[in-house]
Amino acid sequence: MKRRVLHVIHSLHRGGAERVIETQILCGDRRRYEILVCSITGGGDLIDRMSNAGARVFLLGKRRRGDVTTVTKLANLINVERADILHLHNSPGMFWGTLAQSICGRRAPIVRTEHNLYLPGAMPRLFRMLYPRFTKRARRVICVSDVVRRSFVEAFPKLADRYVTIPNGVRVQDYEKLPPRHECRAQFHLAAGERLVGTVGHMTPVKNHRLLIEAFARVREKAPDVNLAIIGEGALRGKLADYAADLGVSEYVSLVKESKLIDSFYGALDVFVLSSDAEGMPLTLLEALASGVPVVATEVGGIPEVVESGKTGYLVPKGSAEFLAKRILELLQNPDKAQALALAGRAMVRERFPAAKMVAGIEKIYDEVLD
Repeated sequence: MKRRVLHVIHSLHRGGAERVIETQILCGDRRRYEILVCSITGGGDLIDRMSNAGARVFLLGKRRRGDVTTVTKLANLINVERADILHLHNSPGMFWGTLAQSICGRRAPIVRTEHNLYLPGAMPRLFRMLYPRFTKRARRVICVSDVVRRSFVEAFPKLADRYVTIPNGVRVQDYEKLPPRHECRAQFHLAAGERLVGTVGHMTPVKNHRLLIEAFARVREKAPDVNLAIIGEGALRGKLADYAADLGVSEYVSLVKESKLIDSFYGALDVFVLSSDAEGMPLTLLEALASGVPVVATEVGGIPEVVESGKTGYLVPKGSAEFLAKRILELLQNPDKAQALALAGRAMVRERFPAAKMVAGIEKIYDEVLD
């Protein structure tokens, strides 16, 4: 009998957690599971992408903090759609989904996914206070990397048996036949004749794009034919543009708005760089590796579980513009080494992080909680 899984997430704007749900819709066993997706607030182009992939999508339209009608709306949705499993994502999904489950008529088991490290300061105080009690109501809490799982187990050791690791995965086939580089660059209005370093991610403090711009300015001193492109949205766009101007490199830095064609962005790059201060298991890193692009990334969170420095990419210390610039230059100046790392990285993702492996792990959890 087909069972209904209702995913609950804060929004459907493009991000790692949202893309994981999309991948599950595309790769899941539709004979056994029907996927429904509920955004607590709203969303962007992922609404259409998920709908076109076969999921039914619901928007609760929460606009203000503490809107208690969100609980009743979600509880009604659970009842009307006869959800068999609630799959709640990150702390907003945990909070609203667990409250809704407690008042609705159906006692659908709760499965949760933590996509980020446990960082108490990043969680609202109320969520932090209720976290242990709400986690006891979850049958399993999936963590996207071992370091994410350890961060929660260390914070809540009495709940250790709830946490399991299922690494993120990507549809590798989507990134193995990208358009030619000049076509990829034309889609984003990027110069065809220059070498290009780039990254994908929300323009927020944790992604530390400021560090990347500083490293890029150092790269330009020794490689003046290199440009930088950052694709994403976020409140820091203006400040990043100002910082590039302060360093005298604004002419060579493109802050690209998100696009439905974002997957082709990887095909435009000579080097992909991730300068984050914290990560769970970044999908952008897996996507870049699957695209055959050499990568440089900070040694934080779950990134070392993906990249073996010197074999499938380069890792650098968190917050070091000097080391970031050094490794970027090394790849730009040694194309044979760059190609070797790129090929090894792509083969590693194909073997260790395919979407089918991730989805099979999630569906195994569903089978266990429904027994």
